[in-house]
Amino acid sequence: MENNLQHEDLLIKLRAKLNEEKVKLWETPYITQENGITQNFKDLAEKYAKDLSLENDVVHQALRELQLHSLERSKDNAEYKETGFAAFRIKATIPGEKPRMIKLQKKLDVLGTELIAAIATEIGVAENRVKLIFNGKVIKPTPSLEEQGLKNGATLMALVMAETPEEVKKEDTMYMEMKTVRDDATLLSEYVDELADDDEYMKLEDQSGKTVELPAAERRSLLVGLALHERGRAAAKQHDYPLALVLLLEADRQLSECRSSILKSVDNWAVLQLDISWSYLCLRSLPHAADAAQRLASAEAAFKDTYGEDHQRLIALKGSAANERVLLMRLYLLQGIVAYHQNKRADARDKLARAEQELNALRVDEDSVLTLMELGWSRAAARSGLRAAAGDRERAHHYLADRRAQRDRAREAHRLDRQRRALGVCADGSAVNAALVDGLVGMGYARRLAALALRNSNNHVAEAVRLIQEQPEMLADSDLSSDEVSTPSSEDSLVEPDNKLVAELEAMGYDTEEAKTALRMSRNHISGAVDRLVAGGGKVVQSDDPDNPSTSSGAVTKRKAKKHRRDKRRKERELALRRLNAAIRSEEDDYLDTSLTEEEEFLAQYKSLL
Repeated sequence: MENNLQHEDLLIKLRAKLNEEKVKLWETPYITQENGITQNFKDLAEKYAKDLSLENDVVHQALRELQLHSLERSKDNAEYKETGFAAFRIKATIPGEKPRMIKLQKKLDVLGTELIAAIATEIGVAENRVKLIFNGKVIKPTPSLEEQGLKNGATLMALVMAETPEEVKKEDTMYMEMKTVRDDATLLSEYVDELADDDEYMKLEDQSGKTVELPAAERRSLLVGLALHERGRAAAKQHDYPLALVLLLEADRQLSECRSSILKSVDNWAVLQLDISWSYLCLRSLPHAADAAQRLASAEAAFKDTYGEDHQRLIALKGSAANERVLLMRLYLLQGIVAYHQNKRADARDKLARAEQELNALRVDEDSVLTLMELGWSRAAARSGLRAAAGDRERAHHYLADRRAQRDRAREAHRLDRQRRALGVCADGSAVNAALVDGLVGMGYARRLAALALRNSNNHVAEAVRLIQEQPEMLADSDLSSDEVSTPSSEDSLVEPDNKLVAELEAMGYDTEEAKTALRMSRNHISGAVDRLVAGGGKVVQSDDPDNPSTSSGAVTKRKAKKHRRDKRRKERELALRRLNAAIRSEEDDYLDTSLTEEEEFLAQYKSLL
């Protein structure tokens, strides 16, 4: 890589000199009619070699490379105007090999799959192992090249996996994995209100741990985008940057469908722009990523919106901005590298110097990290605490404990608020008392029925019990659809069978399930339950009266079908959540942790070039 960077550095310097002196290498007096070099060209190479203190042959070859490139561009433009065939230059990144530059010509009205197939043939790999990226987007097989924004002279990235069977299998499953993540997150987003209150994955929180409420129209795109982002970060941690980049770009596409006001309340979108740019860098493709500079500028603006000028909003929330310096360090480092490749050397030096300053402030003592790990904190949390506490172990421990307690309080407040809203309000406008609901549930009544009774009785327990036992028809829940609660005596409004009464009926020799059914239908009156069981010879006989939906066979079948569908959806959600949890991290602020090793290597390389 060092030699490639040195060669790129020479080309950058030569382009700057040519632009400054307005030299056009593709015109006379620097080229012959047969595209050969002239004495003027040789003199120019010798002059630049002295200016740059380099060998004449090295500068001569670099100038010739730039000259031939200009001639080729001019020829391509003329051919495009005449034939309609656009020229594309593709940088193919193949693990274990040097990056290859490929030139192909296609008409802009052909489908994306035709260009993908041509590149695969040129490289000598299977078509399904090539992923094309242009201007921050993955080229799709079906739309035309023009519809996907490609123009004559465009430069693309081609990601190609290695040839080992294991790597080929991983490449073949790349999009299947992305589809699985997207489908799982979509499923969870559709049923987010049915999930448990302590399910942390499905909550979007700001920096203080406060839940950000999601508009229903944007919930899917936001949650799918965040899930793909987390999965992409997990791939990047494993240094699987081709997979990471594909996932991160898809996450960016999903989040772009959300309003900016939602994204400004959290730093996820800014971090995503950094992660995409970092993947470009690790794939040695940052200079060829036309969208990198804009992404970094957007990230910098988003951090200011989220954290405030000089991080005052962040400090007010967290008490420290030390850990977020990881993001700023990467931002400055990436901006410095982009500026270097744009030949903005003064800007590059400034950004790299700021990156180095932040990096030095982030270093922590490894012995202190191990000490905190012995106290039960993870390595990432230990580094986070030490950075926030300026290296003081005791302060770091207290900082981490306080942060955990703060988040727990915020989540408990959110859980109670959701519980309060789910229980509803009484007829007099007061909130239904959750403790009274729990009390009625303890007496054997269904939670939903208990909540309805307390709403109608304005939190009077005795009146609520009377309504359940004597006037259940008053407890029709207007919030439920008619197919869920067709009558007050439907399954959802029946009393849960009392375990003691079930035991008594079992002692009489009745089957457990039949005993429970009889108690439900008789509202826990044991004499009524016994009468039903005796009349049915030990079994509860359902009435065939079609006018009674609570006892007709059709209604029972319908309720069983509904229960089956609910159970099936619940299992699907549990499996989806399990797959997502296995694929992504679960540790708090994991995105702020880094060992600094890669950052130090890139910083040293580009500082040496400057």
